[in-house]
Amino acid sequence: MAAIDRSKRNAALDLVLIVAVLMASKELLLQIDRLWAFAGPISLVLTLGVALWRLRARGIDWPAIGLSRPQSIGRLIAFTLVALVVTIVAGEIARMAAEVWIGLPDTTTQDMDARYQSRFSGVSGNPQQFALWLALAWIIGGFTEELLFRGVLFSRLESLFLGMPLAALLAGTGQAILFGQQHYYYQGYAGWVATGIIALISSLLFLLFRRNLWPLILSHGLSNSIGLTMLFLRPPG
Repeated sequence: MAAIDRSKRNAALDLVLIVAVLMASKELLLQIDRLWAFAGPISLVLTLGVALWRLRARGIDWPAIGLSRPQSIGRLIAFTLVALVVTIVAGEIARMAAEVWIGLPDTTTQDMDARYQSRFSGVSGNPQQFALWLALAWIIGGFTEELLFRGVLFSRLESLFLGMPLAALLAGTGQAILFGQQHYYYQGYAGWVATGIIALISSLLFLLFRRNLWPLILSHGLSNSIGLTMLFLRPPG
């Protein structure tokens, strides 16, 4: 019992620190005009660094959070395709449903979204910009987001809820709320709900995939690549 209490206490302390860094760094970077559009990626990298430091301090290794070698390449490919299709379809349904339930974002949020999307204005027909954003899409979206939210945060939340009924579901819901919140500043409440639903589904897929993050990392990177490729092939203007 004492060991369980200590594990929960350690998880709670780690979560407070990780979430505080995530929120504070994002808020600070959003106040810097030149870094506004990159507040998300920078805060994610900073937070992941802190998160990995805490895992190392607790003696938690990579496989314990889902970053282990897949047992089968064929299964990895199949799981990746399943995750890609499910998250894309679920994302579209969640987005439409959230807009119906909550309504379209207000003018201020739409302006922020337009400013955020303007980062990609130079991708169309520009191989250098396309390559740059493609690399960031895999490093930040594919690897960093999945490792931080479906890996570290899911693991620490599950330790916090240890012994409670449906601990894994509670952990998945917790990381989904945090993931959705990170998209609120330019997508509004509808975006929070929609991306949160995607994150919750991703956590369920993580469990289905025997707690291996690689299918989610690869499918996330592929999904981002599809979007960027469409932008690259779109005629300028």
